[in-house]
Amino acid sequence: MKKIFVSISIGALLLPLQSSAQDIRQIVFPVDGEYNFSDTYGAPRSGGRTHLGTDISAKKMTPIVSAVDGYVSYVSQTEPAWGYAVYVQDRDNYSYRYLHINNDTPGTDDGSGGLAYAFAPTIKEGAKVTVGQLIGWVGDSGNAEDAGSHLHFEIWTPDGNPMNSYPSLAAALQPGKPEAIFLFSRDLKLGSTGEDVQELQKYLNHAGVTVAVSGVGSPGNETNYFGPATQTALIKFQQAHGISPANGYFGPATRAIINQSHLVLPSETNSKIQPGWLVKNKKYSEVFFVDANMKLRWIISETVAEKYFGSAWSRSIKEFDDFGPTGLKFSDNIE
Repeated sequence: MKKIFVSISIGALLLPLQSSAQDIRQIVFPVDGEYNFSDTYGAPRSGGRTHLGTDISAKKMTPIVSAVDGYVSYVSQTEPAWGYAVYVQDRDNYSYRYLHINNDTPGTDDGSGGLAYAFAPTIKEGAKVTVGQLIGWVGDSGNAEDAGSHLHFEIWTPDGNPMNSYPSLAAALQPGKPEAIFLFSRDLKLGSTGEDVQELQKYLNHAGVTVAVSGVGSPGNETNYFGPATQTALIKFQQAHGISPANGYFGPATRAIINQSHLVLPSETNSKIQPGWLVKNKKYSEVFFVDANMKLRWIISETVAEKYFGSAWSRSIKEFDDFGPTGLKFSDNIE
């Protein structure tokens, strides 16, 4: 099935910048089909509870797959308040929890599907699972009956504490190479128009905070107008990445985080220049950005570098004795 979100990053994901390495687990996205989700970790729930996971909306019977290699540590045989559920534990003893798995006969909302339409036949307590293996199907079991079909996905640490699963899910969407790299250079707000507005909508759609699920502003239907839907999606993105104030204004802080997400961290094991790198000749001070067309764009000053890539930009520079022999051509400066 075609997914709503496609990968756009070209290397090591730098988002969110406030998260440490242990806040992002390397997983595959657990819903194999069209989906929509946003960061609702910590949101209030009835009875004084807070939301401990990420809700991934999808149609009933959309396949759910294992996010990691590991084993099944728990399978609900009855339907408790949280519905049918599966827990998968990885080799680092992190627990990945899938709740509200389907309880209906396909094509109905009868609540009579039983275990056969909840879990894949191989899913039993103690069973080994591999990443991408079918676990079950999206549904609305338990107290999700009136909330629409979705997968409630949680990640718990080895010491038994919940962690926000949203950053890991967002990172799972962005392991591949982009069709293009767009560097944002101006502030945007409600009512703005232009190509950069359309690129911002594409970025937000790919980052898991969709401007729209369908129609205008949805993935593949982005526009050049900054309307209320774009503002709402941007607010969600800002909240997820600790940007304050999270007011839907696309200013320097948000722009730097998004531009920096394109950077590929230098690799000591790969000396071949790649798109998304910041590079320099060891003999000179000039730093260049390698764009998607493998052209070098000179960053004219440290102020400009910080404007585009944030205060930590210099940590991503890859130095070469001489990258002239590579045949790379020069393009417009970044000013």
